[in-house]
Amino acid sequence: MSRWSAGKRICQMAKELKKQRGGSACVYALDAMHCSYRHQASPENYFVLRFFELTDGEREAYLTSGRSAAADRKLNRFMTGEDHRIMSHKRLCYQRFAGLVRRENIYVPEVSFPEFSVFLDRHAEVILKPDRGIMGQGIEKLCARDAEDREALFERCRKAGFLAEQLITQHGRLNEISACVNSVRINAARDGKGTLCFIGACLKCGASGAAADNFHSGGVAYPLDMRTGAVTGPGRNNTEIKDYEYHPGSSVRMPGFTVPHWEAVRECAVQAMERMPRIGYAGWDIAVTPEGAELIEGNCRWPGGNIIQLDGIGKYPLIKECLEGVT
Repeated sequence: MSRWSAGKRICQMAKELKKQRGGSACVYALDAMHCSYRHQASPENYFVLRFFELTDGEREAYLTSGRSAAADRKLNRFMTGEDHRIMSHKRLCYQRFAGLVRRENIYVPEVSFPEFSVFLDRHAEVILKPDRGIMGQGIEKLCARDAEDREALFERCRKAGFLAEQLITQHGRLNEISACVNSVRINAARDGKGTLCFIGACLKCGASGAAADNFHSGGVAYPLDMRTGAVTGPGRNNTEIKDYEYHPGSSVRMPGFTVPHWEAVRECAVQAMERMPRIGYAGWDIAVTPEGAELIEGNCRWPGGNIIQLDGIGKYPLIKECLEGVT
């Protein structure tokens, strides 16, 4: 990102802070620039992690965008080009993590129209998503009976490089929060000796009527206790300075809510790391089903630092411990 683009984003963020919180946009902008220089913090870090309320000493503990990018380069230094391809293409990711990914899926450009049509016949509802989509962008939920012109739908999915997936049936307790799949994000790293370390976790909940739970698509993220899977406090989104004690779509009170099958969720992240032994740092999105856990996808290259720090506890010290002895 150019300095001009970065400066523009800081100014936009500062104006939004003034609108929501009061105070001086100029003061916010200058402080955000200071945080960018000293703490490698992006405007979104400054806004979501509420750096405007913290001292420089407190800011030192946070895993900002710049710090995370530097850690990613060191911890994932052994990843091959093929590893990066697998992690950036959903169709390849699903193949590598078969067993952890159990839902039926097809990559539309690689199937015929009759195969696509049979897939729709088998599943009343499907999820369509770009093979290389990020931040929940481009995801659609489709009711198969509403697809009047299947050939036109097939051509659109083929040209867009879409995957079609069987809808995950999530655990009933999570379905009470939001009808879209509300996933757990677990960030995990390996230290210099190869020991697996959990860095942080959160529960990502979709907004009312959303097809995805992504934080950048209107979702609300809630901090989780890594040991128990319990929500430890109110959630946040990336557009408002607001604490969401109750989920905005369903009014379910979230602090104290415990993710079902938590040990299975943790084990899913462990197995995912074991399937990719050259990965040193990644964020794993995991669905909770009535039977246990199912992997949605993995994320390298800035695997979501904001959402695992909404408990007000910076995770940079944990990453620094993993970096000790790494050259």
